[in-house]
Amino acid sequence: MVTGCRNLVLAALALSAAIAGSLMASNAWAHAVCGDRVFPATPVMDDPGVGDELSLPTIGLTPIPSRDGGGRTMTYGYEWDKTITQHLGFSINGDYLTQSSGGTDLRGFDNITIGLKDEILCSDQHEFMASVGVSRTFAGTGSPALATAGAIDTTSSTSPTLYLGKGLGDLPIGWLRPLAVTGEFSYQISDRPGTAPSAWNYAASVQYSIPYLQSEVKYLGLPSVLANLTPLVEVSFSTPANGPAGGRTIGTISPGILYDGDTWQFGVEAMLPANGATRRAQGIGIITQVHFFLDDIFPHSLGKPLF
Repeated sequence: MVTGCRNLVLAALALSAAIAGSLMASNAWAHAVCGDRVFPATPVMDDPGVGDELSLPTIGLTPIPSRDGGGRTMTYGYEWDKTITQHLGFSINGDYLTQSSGGTDLRGFDNITIGLKDEILCSDQHEFMASVGVSRTFAGTGSPALATAGAIDTTSSTSPTLYLGKGLGDLPIGWLRPLAVTGEFSYQISDRPGTAPSAWNYAASVQYSIPYLQSEVKYLGLPSVLANLTPLVEVSFSTPANGPAGGRTIGTISPGILYDGDTWQFGVEAMLPANGATRRAQGIGIITQVHFFLDDIFPHSLGKPLF
């Protein structure tokens, strides 16, 4: 089992790295910009900006504990973000899922989620950005076999969401200025709370931007492979709204690193169970993502606002 999971991790890394490696690197950054701060796209949660972007693929591997028969879940995700105006955009996302456990193999598409996000604030001086949004997950749009097995949601839900980002560039200590934090807070409103509880979902990241260090604090003359890195840690949790009757809080802690290219970004993170309830459902996993900036690739067509 350990050898199999290790091979799958290496395969996921190899596939994503091959896609990233086929592209040409440069010094450009991601595009959630506020003042001198760029908030990069992160694999686990959404950034606080609005843009024309494509995440494809986002590959996740989650081992299933052996006491449940042992196995693994792999997801191959996508997300397309499109601007309507400069500060208003919509998104569509989903994934293809494979799951093997206890001699059972499942595969198929997850439900589709459609979202709307509006950037409401950007303080250039304080590198502070805020957006509000709402997303809707449509049950029944995914694989019936996965739904019957309980691998995907069978109840639709709507999630009002707040997105925040704060760069620490206004601190007086130079080596701390590349730090930034982002947050995402939502209330997932179930269409049938009696059978599928509503939930509070919340996530945050702490990032240290080497590109910011080089451009805004002190130029160190680092080679490209180092100059474009952003080490980070993401945490993500979900708590049922009606407490113990609806289940326990589960979550992950995900340390990793991002690499920024000209029109793309590559990220890889470990996914560590954050508490006992999570460890009973999953082992230590991994997530990788290749992210494309369509406003750079297609600036006069797909990469510009509709209005």
